[in-house]
Amino acid sequence: MTESIPEGFAPWRPSSPFMTHLADLGALYRRDTDNVLALRVNHAHTNMHGMAHGGLLATLADSALGFTIAEQAQVSIVTVQMSVEYLSAVQPGDWLEAHVQIDKQGKRLIYAHCLLRVDGRVMLKANAVFAVRAAPSPVSDG
Repeated sequence: MTESIPEGFAPWRPSSPFMTHLADLGALYRRDTDNVLALRVNHAHTNMHGMAHGGLLATLADSALGFTIAEQAQVSIVTVQMSVEYLSAVQPGDWLEAHVQIDKQGKRLIYAHCLLRVDGRVMLKANAVFAVRAAPSPVSDG
């Protein structure tokens, strides 16, 4: 198990209270060039089977989706719907990256997907729909 952080990633401290709490379980990282969020999975992230908890994975996907969409579209959004496919177990020590792609952007709804990857292998796929908030507010960071 390596603890090194891949080149291009820097510590990321979100401003939302929930994501700050999540970051307290283990540092979150961001690569500015493509807004990839990542973390080194540790024991605090595991379930009773010793693998990363599904709730952690879904939360990371939802937060990465929200952060990336808000950054790229410069709008305030909320999650309307998200479906998750757990494809493979994520283990302590894994470097887990969240890659987001916006599929379609309308005036009121934005469709996107997130792939959580370990060493290039897709571990989780999330498809989501976000609603653009009418009232302006700060750009979300997850």
